[in-house]
Amino acid sequence: MRVGHTLRQRLSDLDSSILRHESILRELAQERCTVLADLKLIVYPILTLPSEITLDVFKWCATDTYFSPRSAPLLLAQVCHDWRALACSTPTLWDSIHRLYFEEHPTADTIVERWFSRAGTRPLSLDIACAKGCNVPRVRSIILRHAPQFGFLRLVGTPEVLTELWAGVHSLPILSSLELDCLCLDDTDESTQLFRIDDAPTLRQLCLQRALPSMITLPWGQLTKLTLISIPIGECLHALRGATSLQEFEYGGVPPHQLQFISNLTPSSEPISHSTLENLIISLPEEDQGILPFLTLPSLRQFSLGSRFGGAAHSLDDVAVMLLRVSSTLRTFTVTPDTMIPVLAFRPLTELITLELSWAEPGRFMRDIVRALNRSALPDFLPKLQYLVLSDCPSDMVDQDLLDALDSRLGDATHTVYYAKIESFTLVWPPMTSFIDRQPLVNAESLRALAERGMHVHVGTRDVNRLFL
Repeated sequence: MRVGHTLRQRLSDLDSSILRHESILRELAQERCTVLADLKLIVYPILTLPSEITLDVFKWCATDTYFSPRSAPLLLAQVCHDWRALACSTPTLWDSIHRLYFEEHPTADTIVERWFSRAGTRPLSLDIACAKGCNVPRVRSIILRHAPQFGFLRLVGTPEVLTELWAGVHSLPILSSLELDCLCLDDTDESTQLFRIDDAPTLRQLCLQRALPSMITLPWGQLTKLTLISIPIGECLHALRGATSLQEFEYGGVPPHQLQFISNLTPSSEPISHSTLENLIISLPEEDQGILPFLTLPSLRQFSLGSRFGGAAHSLDDVAVMLLRVSSTLRTFTVTPDTMIPVLAFRPLTELITLELSWAEPGRFMRDIVRALNRSALPDFLPKLQYLVLSDCPSDMVDQDLLDALDSRLGDATHTVYYAKIESFTLVWPPMTSFIDRQPLVNAESLRALAERGMHVHVGTRDVNRLFL
């Protein structure tokens, strides 16, 4: 009897405790509903934006120069549920991977697969670097799996790695742009084939850095843009003879510290004619042999001498001869401070419309060009020039000589009939933020006066015209 009474009492106590806790749970549930309702009343302005605008912001964020799990779009997907749903359902955020170093990410292949799985059927862009100790089979499996979707590929690696990567890759049906950067090529047998692809019907752009064209088999004849960096001139000419449909060509030569990087191909004295090439960019170390004497370009419209072009006498003579040969077709000429081209070399450019001069410090070359632009001194110098650009240039370059030259090219009753007016003058400051913030405007009122007379005047960064702020 006593045992039964004790158990019944214990049961009664448990029932009472359950009722008490159920009451507490009901109160907590009610309070939770109240807090949740209050929380939903809070308005986060950024979540009120239309999804189209939010996606535009996401796309601007997803332009990092290297891959990182702590950057967009992965970082955006961790902010809140709404952003994660929006990011993961937007294929355009997941169709590109930039600068992925496989040896730094042990699970890189898993990352790539998950990333590209969200891109749907969009063309893919992959930029990867594989060191000698990289797990090449993992990388090759990714290339093989996604080969039908690649629109852009950039691969960096040693000759052994690049050769192994392409084993079994026979077709890249929508690839339009390919970049290969070959490391440590010095000891490689020149009979090595770094890359072979016969089926790439849409390939139009190729960039090779330290990768010899003679080691690469692809449909050269369909290329429209070719960039060769740190490639010996004999190899460069070999590539040009095969790439018969080029519209743009950029050549970076071989830096002095890589002169041991030698190919058995030697330059031929036979000139190369490209009737379709319209844009030529040359950037050479001073010690390198010039390529200009080998080129015949009857349709050239844009010519740029890059920031490393040397000032050797033979190089400048080659430039002067090239300018004379393309004077009837050339419309845009960009030249850097290291190239001290005589003013007389500009005289044949009677069809030139745009001239861009880039330099770090003032010098005789700049002064000579500016004075020659003054129509009161040389009325027929660059008679059709309409756009003048001074880039990487501080505001104090706007001196009286330049103002007089610009003023003389606004046109008057004597010259308007025969010569073009300067439609636009642009001065772009050097790309240094701290320097730009302190940059004073020089002769601003005189420049504004030119603007009032019809000339478009821009002084500042590429994107911001500080003259009218």
